[in-house]
Amino acid sequence: MKNTTILFAVLFAFAAIISGCKKEPAKPEIRNFELGYDNSKIALAGEELNIDADIVAEGKIDRIIIEIHPKGHDHKSSGQLKHDDEWEVEIVYTKFSGLKNADFHEHIDVPEHAEPGDYHIHFKVIAMEGNTTSVEDEFEVKHDDNK
Repeated sequence: MKNTTILFAVLFAFAAIISGCKKEPAKPEIRNFELGYDNSKIALAGEELNIDADIVAEGKIDRIIIEIHPKGHDHKSSGQLKHDDEWEVEIVYTKFSGLKNADFHEHIDVPEHAEPGDYHIHFKVIAMEGNTTSVEDEFEVKHDDNK
């Protein structure tokens, strides 16, 4: 009888430990991230930069943040042109808040006077539980000589 009681106590304790542990929600996933039309990684000044991604968030999306700055520069949010026509932007999207899955397809205006060259993008998805996933990539801003 004593062995049976000990066995049940051990099994009960083990079951309590397993059921008491909460599994941390998975980080959001960013799939099929594309920059520029047909993933060309090119944006024309005075046109739009196409951004496309599939987002899966087990714990629901809170917000999506996009930061763009010239390659090799520290980024600071401004959304306006800096000295020497350096273009920097930070955009927070909340329209996907509460969704588990989202087809992110947005167009960001590239100013006509944006300096040509290489730019860096941070694409960050923050779940409601606080888990964050980000993708970093590069693209080139060019001027259309046919305008």
